[in-house]
Amino acid sequence: MKLQSLIRLSFFIPTLVACKATSNCRCLYGQPCWPNENEFAALVTQLSQPLLHPLPPASACYPPSAPSGNCSDVIAHYTNGNWRSDQPGSMQNTNFETFIFHNHSISACYLNTTLGIPCGQGSVPPVGVDARSDGDIQAAVGFAKQHNLKLTVKNTGHDYLGRSTARGGFLIWTHKMKEMLYNSTFVPEGAPVTTENTFNGDFPLFISNFQ
Repeated sequence: MKLQSLIRLSFFIPTLVACKATSNCRCLYGQPCWPNENEFAALVTQLSQPLLHPLPPASACYPPSAPSGNCSDVIAHYTNGNWRSDQPGSMQNTNFETFIFHNHSISACYLNTTLGIPCGQGSVPPVGVDARSDGDIQAAVGFAKQHNLKLTVKNTGHDYLGRSTARGGFLIWTHKMKEMLYNSTFVPEGAPVTTENTFNGDFPLFISNFQ
């Protein structure tokens, strides 16, 4: 069985706290409330890119006897921030890729395969949207709202409160949104066309200009 399949199956082990999805208790991967394949397929029709299935970066080195990816590349770039920002399943700080359960056991995917610990998904969301446009964002947010999913947004992975990742959550990856549009006639909704505080309507509309 391939590593990706093992990782996805691991989510169905009853390690997540069971709760009925409400406004205060989001629906997580592996719970009965999680969207089915047909519902995800319907989402894909609204997106410019296929769905993402992020994995921890070190997963390419597992299983050690027959690595599933380019482990040499991972080892060479593991601490490179630019390389990490290009991986939807990678955080700038590796501790945010791990997850600690209430019994103090840990789900993680360690680069050191000699530890003999299986590669786990940790806190890396199992599915997400590779957002390239405002339409992608709108579709993803609407889908998360419809299904009460735990939503997280990741650009480069810099967030020292760990909000750019979430175990069992739904990811919006904005890293490849690089365009910036300028609208010289933009007026905030409800504001007068010209006032002393509108700077003559010169407002740039940022889609994203970050790494």
